[in-house]
Amino acid sequence: MFTVFGSAAAESGGLLGNPLVLFLLVLLSIYIFIKFCSWAKKFQLTAGFKKAIYILTGAGLIVFNILYAKGNALILETGDWSGATTALLASFVWVFIFAFALMAQTKSE
Repeated sequence: MFTVFGSAAAESGGLLGNPLVLFLLVLLSIYIFIKFCSWAKKFQLTAGFKKAIYILTGAGLIVFNILYAKGNALILETGDWSGATTALLASFVWVFIFAFALMAQTKSE
């Protein structure tokens, strides 16, 4: 996510135009994601709920790709970044939902 907005900021010479800052932001994002996954291991979910999340993730891959393609087309046509930003943020949220379901323990029935 940082590199998408960082590439636009690089044209203006802002702070995100510095490769070292982008690299540090990527490392920080990875660290936060690892901490989130270790926190998610403490929870338990039913197998049926986890299966539903996995199925929705498969469908979400298609939906998010379509939304992002439409967002990119909107950028090319009008220069409006709202569609691509919405698709990117929605998929980012779904990554955390999927990671939570993947990392959580399965309840024994």
